[in-house]
Amino acid sequence: MSRMIELLAERGAAPARDFVLAWGEGRNTSWMNAAREATTRCGSIDHLPQIRGQLRFHLGEVAIANAAEKAGLGFIPIKSRPPGGVFNVARVGRFALASVVVREKYSIPRPSVTRLMLGQANKDLEPQTNLFADPSVVRPAAELAYFGCAIAVPWRKDPTVPAALALGALNADLTEWIEWIPLHCAYALLQERLDSADPTPSRGTDIPDNVFPRLRLPKAGEGEDIA
Repeated sequence: MSRMIELLAERGAAPARDFVLAWGEGRNTSWMNAAREATTRCGSIDHLPQIRGQLRFHLGEVAIANAAEKAGLGFIPIKSRPPGGVFNVARVGRFALASVVVREKYSIPRPSVTRLMLGQANKDLEPQTNLFADPSVVRPAAELAYFGCAIAVPWRKDPTVPAALALGALNADLTEWIEWIPLHCAYALLQERLDSADPTPSRGTDIPDNVFPRLRLPKAGEGEDIA
């Protein structure tokens, strides 16, 4: 847990704290808005869960983009492969964070989100650093920062609010969580770091890049039959 806080706060604890606060507020609001708008858009009661789920996704993408903007952090949209989907990735410290939903607190994101949407090579999150680099060399986003997820867990008893919000880090095979932190705990730890006697951000000298796994990019056509 302390390592995740170090990674989040590497470029400053204040922006990371502001992002956690803004995303938490925005995700809760998006959950409520999705439930309200779904009742007015669905053709019948049987369509309600599907419409509500679609709205949760789209409003959740707006929430993470707004949170990054409010915290003064960068974010970039990534297209899925095969085409058809787009999701936002926010750069928070050494993390590239995406907003996802899981069915249960300890489950991992759905295969359609992990294998297909996160498997596409993407432009550099910091294009100004390689302005004159070979354009044929494209690095995946996961190579630029330790990849993590901002997670919302559905609460089946009440479709208007999520049961839990958390920050989590997946292993290289996207099969299990290395670590996850409830959002309120992450906020408290970041605030504690700001209140400490030495709130200066880490420079990464004690966190070598080679200890963090990178996402394996699937070959063309691999996993295309995953729903």
